[in-house]
Amino acid sequence: MTTTPIKRALISVFDKTGIVDFSRALADEFGVEIISTGGTAKLLAEAGVPVTLVETVTGAGEMLDGRVKTLHPRIHAGILADRRNPDHVQQLADAAIEPIDLVVVNLYPFVKTIAQPGCTFAQAIEMIDIGGPCMLRAAAKNHQNTCVLYGQPDAYESVLAMLRSGGVIADEQRAAFSADVFRRTSAYDAQIDAYLRGQTSSGEALPAQLSVDANLVQTLRYGENHHQAAGLFVGAAASGGSVAGGDVLQGEMSFNNYVDVSAAVELCGELDRAFPGRAVCVLVKHTNACGVGIADSFEEAYRKAYLSDPTAAFGGVLAQNVAVSADTANCVMETYARFGKAVGMKGFFVEVWAAPGFADGTVALIQGAKAWGQRVRLLSLGDGGSGALSSGLQVRQISGGYLAQSADDLGLNEDKWRVATKRQPTEAEWNDLRLSWLVCKHTKSNAITICKDDMLIGSGMGQTSRVMSCRIAAWQARDNGHGEKLVGACAASDAFFPFSDGVDILIEAGVAAVIQPGGSKNDDDVIAACDDAGIAMVLTGTRHFRH
Repeated sequence: MTTTPIKRALISVFDKTGIVDFSRALADEFGVEIISTGGTAKLLAEAGVPVTLVETVTGAGEMLDGRVKTLHPRIHAGILADRRNPDHVQQLADAAIEPIDLVVVNLYPFVKTIAQPGCTFAQAIEMIDIGGPCMLRAAAKNHQNTCVLYGQPDAYESVLAMLRSGGVIADEQRAAFSADVFRRTSAYDAQIDAYLRGQTSSGEALPAQLSVDANLVQTLRYGENHHQAAGLFVGAAASGGSVAGGDVLQGEMSFNNYVDVSAAVELCGELDRAFPGRAVCVLVKHTNACGVGIADSFEEAYRKAYLSDPTAAFGGVLAQNVAVSADTANCVMETYARFGKAVGMKGFFVEVWAAPGFADGTVALIQGAKAWGQRVRLLSLGDGGSGALSSGLQVRQISGGYLAQSADDLGLNEDKWRVATKRQPTEAEWNDLRLSWLVCKHTKSNAITICKDDMLIGSGMGQTSRVMSCRIAAWQARDNGHGEKLVGACAASDAFFPFSDGVDILIEAGVAAVIQPGGSKNDDDVIAACDDAGIAMVLTGTRHFRH
């Protein structure tokens, strides 16, 4: 058990929230000598807290516009000395250096700086903290002698409570503070690494070491299943428009809720960018779209999305690219009466509802409209609009390691597309081909999606055979009352057709145009089957597997 009292503290913080009250309590209640630097020292002195300047301790003034302040043996020896080691104690005495018992530091806001519009490279470099991480890591290494605290109000309250109750900070708490510091400085370095790599390369190169910069912000009830622990970790760069950076207005999000709504929001955002100025609605079940609709009005886009597969829409996740207004809210809350009853459904509810925002009064409207309106999770995405695509590295854990890849942020790269058949798509078919292709991109492989008139009418996914996915997509369209729409519809495949058998099923169903990557050694046979049937085929040259 550490019994070292806190007699001398070095305090140097960029974010000064709560630091005056904390320092005053250390000085007034416990007689702690406060050593400080620059702006922190000035603030404390103006508040009447006794403070000793670092340059008084070191005998050397600040240098290089403040870049060198605390990088001095009289500071770091005081932090790093192991007072259980007689030789260390003697060396301090010989050099007339007093030990430092507590280090309180927080760092320059590097991520916040580079997120500012117009931030220059030089401005970013100036926000790389040097002295702060050095002091934090030194104290964290020697935490049994020098307690370390990453400066933030909740930590201040925690330390004062311990000092008031027992006068010392226990070993286990010192170790916990130390671990927190190493995690934070590691994440800080990772942020700088990511920025510099982005400035000096195309951004495609993988880092030599993988690190995840994210803080636990919420413990979830359970993971995919009840026996699994789970939590939401949010990265420092999380922004408006991202699911992690969104604001939960109602309800408690689960692990599966977050996974599903992320899939819905990313597809909605992709379609919003591809079809600007139009309303987009996406319904998702188990990360795959079960409903997609695009129209000039929200009600029509939502009607199309719901009727894509009304059975699957029950208990699904809804994402839209327009803010929820009173009319929007009424439309969704009246889904069963307006659309569902006529097609034989037994009821309707939504698990999660994500939108750029919810107008004043709409949350109360939703709560009062139906019983399920009090249970639905409402997620406001904020400034990002309909949803931001994943960026940077995507990381997945496998047995014994991790896989990482750059995000699939390629959209409609139509300059690479070519019509391979004799027949060209019509203008209406081009529109549905684009929609089919983007929905297919966000659908689990092997993926086949069929669209007609700005709506998803059938999809097959997750099958071990592309032929089976074709069968399921066509069957699903018929089963949901879209048999007539199959005639003249457009289909997409996330990867090439190895043979013409899958295309034959789509042709037989009535599909008039198909979009796929191409690249099979049997492409000529597949194209010939399309020509024989008089349908159009577009080759994109790009595959969109999603596992």
